[in-house]
Amino acid sequence: MNLKNILFATLRRRLVDGDLFACHHLLTGKVLDLGGGRSRGDFPHGRELGWTILDIDFNLKPTIIGDAQILPFSNNSFASVKCSELTGYLFEPLKMVAEVKRVLKPGGIAVFTSPFLTPFDFDQHDSIRLTSAWWEWAAGKTGLKIEKIKPQGHMMTVLADAEKYWIGRWWWFLRIFGYLIMVPVYELLFWWEQHVPVPDYFKRFTTGFLVILKKN
Repeated sequence: MNLKNILFATLRRRLVDGDLFACHHLLTGKVLDLGGGRSRGDFPHGRELGWTILDIDFNLKPTIIGDAQILPFSNNSFASVKCSELTGYLFEPLKMVAEVKRVLKPGGIAVFTSPFLTPFDFDQHDSIRLTSAWWEWAAGKTGLKIEKIKPQGHMMTVLADAEKYWIGRWWWFLRIFGYLIMVPVYELLFWWEQHVPVPDYFKRFTTGFLVILKKN
């Protein structure tokens, strides 16, 4: 962890990266990376890993230009699927989950990260946010088995990211003061939420979810 990440990367991004690295061993064989044209964070780009990248934006030079809700692949084409931070841009994400099931081979794994209480994207539309209850419902509707649904941070992480975003828009001399005073506080609260049992009320807030689904 370098100083640039501590100061400027969101805590959510650090959680997403950590979860993707922890799930890397699940993304084996022929891998489909949905919405993977844009690279963010420290996790390697799918292009570096030799994955098939599908993205709707041709400017990002994906392997395949297409809509994640209508995948242009035959049944049972991929051993695993990664879909990170895409769900907010889909108006019908259940269609995407059903398509993921269709193109996965039996026993295949799909790894999703899905934002919830995070800023929306000005560059692209941001249409929907999904709860853990939605993911449970979607797994039941599509016949996928839930391997894991994990919240990515709780109330203090959400608040810290919001204040960090705010400080980043102060005048530069106030911003330096804000970083010096508040960043150590954010880091302490973030560490606390990751290592100490938190009150149930805190768990009603999250930056998003890691979701792992399996095709039986």
